[in-house]
Amino acid sequence: MNWNKYPFIRFLLALSLGIMLHDVLGSAAMEFTWLYLLLLLGIGVLFLLFCTLKTYRVQWIFGVATILVFVYLGYFRACLRERVGEGSAIARVYEPPTEKDNAVKVLLDMRGFKVMAYFEKSEESLNLSYGDLLAFSAPIEEITLPMNPEEFDYREYLNRRGITGRVYLKQGDWVNTGVNEGNPIYLFAYRFRDGLLQALKRCGITDDEFGVGAAILLGYDESLPAQIRQNYVAAGSMHILCVSGMHVGIIYLLASFVLGFLGKGKKMALVRRLILLALIWFYALLTGLSPSIMRATLMISFVLLGELIHRKGFALNSIAVSAFILLLIDPNNLFAIGFQLSYVAVVGIVLLQKPIYSLIYVKNKLLDKVWEITAVSLAAQIATMPFAIYYFKQFTTYFWLSNLLMTPLSFVVIMSGMLLLVLSWVPWLNIALGKVVWISIHLMNESVSWIEGLPFSLVKGLYMDDFQFALSLILLVLFLLFVNLKKKRMMLELLVVSAVFALSLAWRSQRLSQQSQFLVYSVRNHTAINIIDGFDNVLLCDEGLPTESSSIDYSLKGHWARDQLSMNPVCYTLTEDVNKELVIKRKHLLSAHGVLLAFWDPGMALTESRHRIAVDYLMVREKQRPDLQQVVKTYRVGMLLVDGSVPVYLSKEWVQQAKNMGIPCYELQNGSFDLLAKH
Repeated sequence: MNWNKYPFIRFLLALSLGIMLHDVLGSAAMEFTWLYLLLLLGIGVLFLLFCTLKTYRVQWIFGVATILVFVYLGYFRACLRERVGEGSAIARVYEPPTEKDNAVKVLLDMRGFKVMAYFEKSEESLNLSYGDLLAFSAPIEEITLPMNPEEFDYREYLNRRGITGRVYLKQGDWVNTGVNEGNPIYLFAYRFRDGLLQALKRCGITDDEFGVGAAILLGYDESLPAQIRQNYVAAGSMHILCVSGMHVGIIYLLASFVLGFLGKGKKMALVRRLILLALIWFYALLTGLSPSIMRATLMISFVLLGELIHRKGFALNSIAVSAFILLLIDPNNLFAIGFQLSYVAVVGIVLLQKPIYSLIYVKNKLLDKVWEITAVSLAAQIATMPFAIYYFKQFTTYFWLSNLLMTPLSFVVIMSGMLLLVLSWVPWLNIALGKVVWISIHLMNESVSWIEGLPFSLVKGLYMDDFQFALSLILLVLFLLFVNLKKKRMMLELLVVSAVFALSLAWRSQRLSQQSQFLVYSVRNHTAINIIDGFDNVLLCDEGLPTESSSIDYSLKGHWARDQLSMNPVCYTLTEDVNKELVIKRKHLLSAHGVLLAFWDPGMALTESRHRIAVDYLMVREKQRPDLQQVVKTYRVGMLLVDGSVPVYLSKEWVQQAKNMGIPCYELQNGSFDLLAKH
């Protein structure tokens, strides 16, 4: 492999390293900017020296210095991205509002940082639009950290998008100034997209089919039902709902066909390519400028520009250039899961699809096309597998079957959908096209629902820690290089890294086989207690929690995956008595791992202090009025636990009473608590 053909791969790696350094060091090194300027001056001198003396013996010095420049460029750009203003009560609507069940969700720009706002539903809040200037008086809240082990870090996720707080606004807390400061281009694009969404509805695309159609055609996923989204995830077809290269390619082909009348002269060719560039960038703007659409749009832009200057580029270099540009625009893209998956998938397809396809020769044209699509799926899945396990702790097993069905169907949806959007004003034809789009989307939805229902369609509970994830990325890079360079010595490197990875898995499994935990989770409006011994997993919870699978998935299953526990633990409700080797529960007393926990019930109170029961912990739940005087007549309490099911105003009263009486107290609204921590 001639690396001189792919200079931007090295530049991209250096830029990414600089961004990651900022993530570790913060802005502390900004004071050494003079070193950066000195380095730039040195590179200029070296360049002139090489040009004058025409010597290449010390060319590596120039290369190292250039890489250092790009490392610092990434660091410097991330520092600039971090700087935010103090904010004020004046805010601009940053994106089109989204109507939720109980509120209107709006992203506000506070002149330097962003705030997620939830407006009380009203005619005025529903009529907000991008660019509106608002004034409000409600306090901005800080987004909380994860409350439980391995819980999704929503605060970090929002911070990566520049969102540093949230605010809840009732009807009287805000006022629309009547001024709109939106970018005219974005304003036009958002209004145009809204018109296209309404056109889809007028042409008969409604219900679940509308949610999927809006996501596939226009990148608008706010109307996508949660169950449909889950079906696509389980079937390994979530990428179908993301506007990406296929969409840009179809726009390019359709527009090229329509503009064919311009002829092939030099001037007309220039006009045609400029129009194509404008169209694909306008479409990218319509769909929200996601990483996947930006990657595809930038890459096809390079192709068009290359045609203008009669130069043919290299795919890997074009991919690296597009990533480099996106990281310069926003360094936080490096940490966005969508950005990582989009680029890793396309690199996997570029480097692995042909080697996989060449493994099997198929004579039949139809079967050959099936194998070609399967090879693409395998290539993308191999490349993205470490990321899927690390971030989502799961793996889809029928991705190959899903893509066989989804690829032709999605192509029909995109082709007919684009024609529908263009011809939605033509009577009769728009209804006919609407029927084609609706039927195609309906078939897609039914297909993913069927695949999701197959046995073991989604393997959950997979886990990799940071070290294992790093090893898996090294393995992936070595595998890609081995397949493309075919150097036998790399097989030894692959085997060594694979052995280290296997040993790390075995060591973690051995360590976890000896674990003991007695954990009370922090789950809003619910009680959840986890007793763990080795790989035995017992859950005690209120009757309402098992019916809320989203709460369990969000708050509990990340912890179970990390500790190699079953995703379906032995479950008891808090009203049941339990007599097992690991757990014993009688009425209001629970014992596990030598720790005694009592649940407070005023009806069980005793009156004589000499009959008090000594307990390590006492938990209060739900809407119980604070009465610690009565509690201490019944129990000798080591520590008071205030559950997440207790309303905030009552929780504060319990904490204050415990403080006044000198009883240690912990609020589970502040996070989970391991009862073995003090034992």
